[in-house]
Amino acid sequence: MTRLFVLKAWLAGAGLATGIAGMATGWRWLVWVAVGLLGVAFLLRFAERHTAPPA
Repeated sequence: MTRLFVLKAWLAGAGLATGIAGMATGWRWLVWVAVGLLGVAFLLRFAERHTAPPA
């Protein structure tokens, strides 16, 4: 398990919890914060470089 995987998991979990809280309270700005957290977690997928296995 890489350090980026742990970071992505935390960001996705925080985004999910924040989004649910924002929808429950009706605070739009909190939902947008959640969208931002989930967006960063998604973009971190491309930060990891996978090397091809040797042929």
